[in-house]
Amino acid sequence: MEKFFGPEGLLAEKLDDFEFRPSQLEMAQAVFASLKEGRPLLAEAGTGTGKTWAYLVPAVVSGKRVVVSTGTKTLQDQILDQDVPLLRRLIFPRIHVVCLKGRRNYLCRRRFREFVYQPNLYRKEEARFYARFQKWANTTTTGDRAEIEWLPDRFPAWNEVTCSADQCLGQLCPELPGCFLCRARAAAARAQIVVVNHHLLLADLALRSGGMGEVIPEYDALILDEAHQLEDIAGQYFGVELSSPGLLDFVRELNKESAKDMGKERYPAGVQEIGRQLDVLARRLHQQLHRGTGPQGRYPLDSHAVEGGYSEISHQILHALEQMGALLGPAAQDDAMAESLCRRSLEMARAARLIVEQGDPSLVYWYEWSPQAVFLRGTPVEVGSFLKAGLFQKKPATVLTSATLAVAGSTGYLRRVLGIGEEAVDLLLPSPFALHRQASLYVPLHIPAPNEPGFCREVAEEALGILARTHGRALFLFTSYRHLHEVVQWVGDRIPYPLLVQGQKPKRALLAEFREKVESVLFATSSFWQGVDVPGESLSCLLIDKLPFEVPDDPVFSARMARLAQAGGNPFVDYQVPRAIIQLKQGLGRLIRTSSDRGLVVIFDIRLFTKRYGQTFMRSLPPFKIVHKMEEIDFSFCPKESPSRGLTTSTFS
Repeated sequence: MEKFFGPEGLLAEKLDDFEFRPSQLEMAQAVFASLKEGRPLLAEAGTGTGKTWAYLVPAVVSGKRVVVSTGTKTLQDQILDQDVPLLRRLIFPRIHVVCLKGRRNYLCRRRFREFVYQPNLYRKEEARFYARFQKWANTTTTGDRAEIEWLPDRFPAWNEVTCSADQCLGQLCPELPGCFLCRARAAAARAQIVVVNHHLLLADLALRSGGMGEVIPEYDALILDEAHQLEDIAGQYFGVELSSPGLLDFVRELNKESAKDMGKERYPAGVQEIGRQLDVLARRLHQQLHRGTGPQGRYPLDSHAVEGGYSEISHQILHALEQMGALLGPAAQDDAMAESLCRRSLEMARAARLIVEQGDPSLVYWYEWSPQAVFLRGTPVEVGSFLKAGLFQKKPATVLTSATLAVAGSTGYLRRVLGIGEEAVDLLLPSPFALHRQASLYVPLHIPAPNEPGFCREVAEEALGILARTHGRALFLFTSYRHLHEVVQWVGDRIPYPLLVQGQKPKRALLAEFREKVESVLFATSSFWQGVDVPGESLSCLLIDKLPFEVPDDPVFSARMARLAQAGGNPFVDYQVPRAIIQLKQGLGRLIRTSSDRGLVVIFDIRLFTKRYGQTFMRSLPPFKIVHKMEEIDFSFCPKESPSRGLTTSTFS
């Protein structure tokens, strides 16, 4: 690896702005050893290490077929659109890398041909995109939605022209020769490196574990980037789900097929009647579970939830699905669409039975309700055994990497929840940036604890003083929407800078505006804690309301805590604190993205210094300079006055 990453290496020779980073070379050497020796590696690489190249180069040199799995499609696209072309131009002209995504990312030719666009069903702003979308669909050579960045995130017609596994006709599809998904999989089978995301990787693992085939071609080694996300994503693929959108989509598909001339002959008369019953029952289920809950959220399917009509409705859904499967059976013998519908009804019946009877003690049963839909789920309480048996024992040449794997210098938490054995090697690399000089961490000790009265008001007042000095240019991360909205109410008309609030616009649009309007302040929660990359002046100050402990009454989180307690562990210390630390480290990683960035981190949570577990947090955080008083903060990274307004602190007094 010295040949590539050393101070006199190929990259130094061919890249004008190459910067020798010992940590990047060390990681590349460790990854290469892991791939060649077939030994797992846990590599935490701080921001600025250059970890993507530190695993891509050894993956190519190893000569093995390697799958690289990312936590997000954004990183997946970045590898294919930025990193691979540069590597190909500089050192590996023949490198063969293919990106493979889940089937919902590809246009289905059959469903597009059958789709009838009805403008009256769409809002005007959506309808105006359709002609452009239709032109793309008729000319694309990949069918990949990533080609059409201008398409809104929520474009209803997309769901009608893409294809789930349930809707796919497989070898019987008349459009099989031109199938975009099949082409992508065929290309992946020929590639040395296949880039996927964790969702596709775990869907593939679930299929293989159940003896139901595969979606990713066979491979020799695996590199998991953003590996800290694995536990939560894995839970989605080793459980069961039944949802009102799934039932209603099934009924729509059934009605469409049975209404065709040939469908009237093939499908028994009772099919449409049961379809009508399922339509009504799906809507009743949504209404019934709303009565037993508060606002949108996740709730346990316990005795309280199943009071009233839930039990009756869920049993009726189960019975209707089993009837449907039996009725469709004969037609499924010689009709591909009928076979697909029959299979879907039986799979939903199986999921319904598991959820209704709650017969598997390894699952926690819960539901998620929103004004649009309800999802019933059975999720594994622990996923480590699935990952150990399906991944780590079968693919010993596995590299897990992220900027946030360790808690207080130990990977013990991640090893336990992911089922990683003692044979795995640890490599913990700090950021090469001079973080103690580039940023300060301000923890004001006069702010009350988050559970005390007046917390949000005090946070808002302190934030106003800070934003006056930084002239906006800040990202304010919250652990709950309640705190976000309360603080926004206090500061909203007192901040003379563009105020951007999560929910006003799609995430992509908000981030674009935040980058463009240098003095803006972005208030956000949840998804903005990870994967937000805003180098430069637009993000010079990062504010965090409190330590990101998860809501203890979340059904999956609660079940995992209870299981740990039953096993004699300390669920707070062994599970809740490590998860909060990893989330906090992810949030802090938003600020310093390059060696020239400078800024300020503010955490309004005195528990960092008043609680014993606060010491564990502090031992896990980057080595920022710590201050407790406003006058101790080094604001030299800020402009003397606002370029556009000439504002000073007195503006807020």
